[in-house]
Amino acid sequence: MKTFNRSLLLSCLLFFSGIVLSQELYKESDKVYGPDPLIYNGKKYTYFLPSGTGGNQFFQSEEFLEGVIKVKGKTFTGIKINYDIYNQVLLLKYDDETGAPQIIEVSEAWLEGFSLGQSGFRYIEFKGESRFYQVLGSGSQKVLYHWRKTLKLNSSVGNSQFMFSAPLKSNYVMAEDEIYSYGSKGGFIKLFDPVHKTAIKNYLRDNRINPKKSPDKVMADLMDYISNLEKYEEVPARIISYADHYDLFGEDISIGSGYAGHVSFYEYTIH
Repeated sequence: MKTFNRSLLLSCLLFFSGIVLSQELYKESDKVYGPDPLIYNGKKYTYFLPSGTGGNQFFQSEEFLEGVIKVKGKTFTGIKINYDIYNQVLLLKYDDETGAPQIIEVSEAWLEGFSLGQSGFRYIEFKGESRFYQVLGSGSQKVLYHWRKTLKLNSSVGNSQFMFSAPLKSNYVMAEDEIYSYGSKGGFIKLFDPVHKTAIKNYLRDNRINPKKSPDKVMADLMDYISNLEKYEEVPARIISYADHYDLFGEDISIGSGYAGHVSFYEYTIH
């Protein structure tokens, strides 16, 4: 009988020890990767620069800004993110349960897009290659920018330090699930239906738009204008903004005759 009681006691101890151990392991996992494995599941960011390197690897600055990420249909807001355009990774910064800051690379497995500051991005696969693109426009046709940086040895005399380039931009138009590159105003116009080329030329001229250099807001309104050329018989060649009706993913957010909420172009609200 005593042997049976001891066996029972030992089994209970092992059972409850297993529960405690499992809880501790869960806490450890939560400490490193955060509370939601859908977004806090990337590897730790370990890219460190040599001392004296000029510039930085980021899209705008080294500062992590409050942004929005959409992963597998779920939107995460109020989180600190940054975009490393040299390594092409989206970074998430948070404090673990001890209060220590952690930086991880957001997994691209189910990543759909993100907004950082005044810029909205989507993770787009095209012809077997997936890349981050800044998206401008809310209609059927959009301008895409792919950003990158290079790291080179400073060529000045007596200098042996590395320096990042300024952000480098490649320009594209996305229409009907196809992506086309352009490098000039003429190359930009050729990408569209010949029926609308005169209207597009007039719009560019009247609004003094250079498709390679104009501000994001101007290019977004241009693409909304082009997307709507087929909807209306006559559209005046002036800047029209449809950004209050659509979000970054091209979804109509208006309800009835009113709005679900004011969404300016630069907010890039992700639903």
